[in-house]
Amino acid sequence: MRLKDKTAIITGGGSGIGLATARAFCKEGAKVILFGRRKEKLISAADELGDSVLIVQGDMTHNDDLDQLINKTLNNFKGIDILVNSAGLYNGAPLHEISDSQWDGIMDINIRSIFQLTRRVLPIMMAQKSGSIVHISSILGLIAVPQVAAYNVSKGALNQFSRSIAVEYGSYGIRSNSICPGLIETDMTADLMKDASLMQEWSKEYPIGRFGKPEDVASACLFLASDESSFITGTVLPVDGGFTAH
Repeated sequence: MRLKDKTAIITGGGSGIGLATARAFCKEGAKVILFGRRKEKLISAADELGDSVLIVQGDMTHNDDLDQLINKTLNNFKGIDILVNSAGLYNGAPLHEISDSQWDGIMDINIRSIFQLTRRVLPIMMAQKSGSIVHISSILGLIAVPQVAAYNVSKGALNQFSRSIAVEYGSYGIRSNSICPGLIETDMTADLMKDASLMQEWSKEYPIGRFGKPEDVASACLFLASDESSFITGTVLPVDGGFTAH
C-alpha cells in the first residue's frame, strides 16, 4: 500500500475532491484527518471510511479551529506526513461590481486560510525531515476567464505559494505541488452544471470529451502524496482533460 503508516490531513474533506481523495488515501493505508465546516458531511464520510478516519469540524478562516485541528491530529497520531489543501470558495461577479466582502471572502478561504494552516504544519514536517503538501488549485490559476477575477487571482496566488514552499523547504525533505483541475462535477459546480447550453458549449473545449470527476483529481493527489513522486516538487499539474493544452 502506497501510504501505509502515513497520516494525512485533508481540508474540505466531507465532499467532492476532498472526500474522493480521502477514499483513495484510506484504500492505500493512510490514516486520514478530515477537516470541514459541515458536520453531517464529515460524519457521513467517517461512517463510510471507518476507523481509518478522524473528523474535526471547524472553519478554515478561524485560527482557533486550525489550532484545534493540529492539536487533535498530534494527540491521535505521531506526526503529519501529508497535507491536502482542498477547501475552497468559488463565486463570481464583474470585477467592477465585486464588493469588498466578496473579494475578502474568496481570499480568506482560497489563500489566507491555506497559509495559516500550512505554516502550522511546516514545523512538524521540518522536525520529521519529510512531508508532502498538495494544494487543490484550478486551471483559473493558469488562465483567466471573465466574471471571476477574485477566484482567478486567488488560485494564481496559490500556485505561487506552492512553488515558494517547494524552494524554501525542499532541504527539509518537504515537497509542495499544486493541482489545477478543470471543470469537476462537485457540489461547488452543481449550479453551473444545470445550464445545459453552457455545458454543451464548454464541453467543446475539453479534448478528452468530458468534464472531470472528483476521482480524477484524487488519483493525482495520491501520486503527489506518495513516494512515487519523491523527485517532484514545485510542480503545477493541470488535471483538465486537455483544456489548457490549446
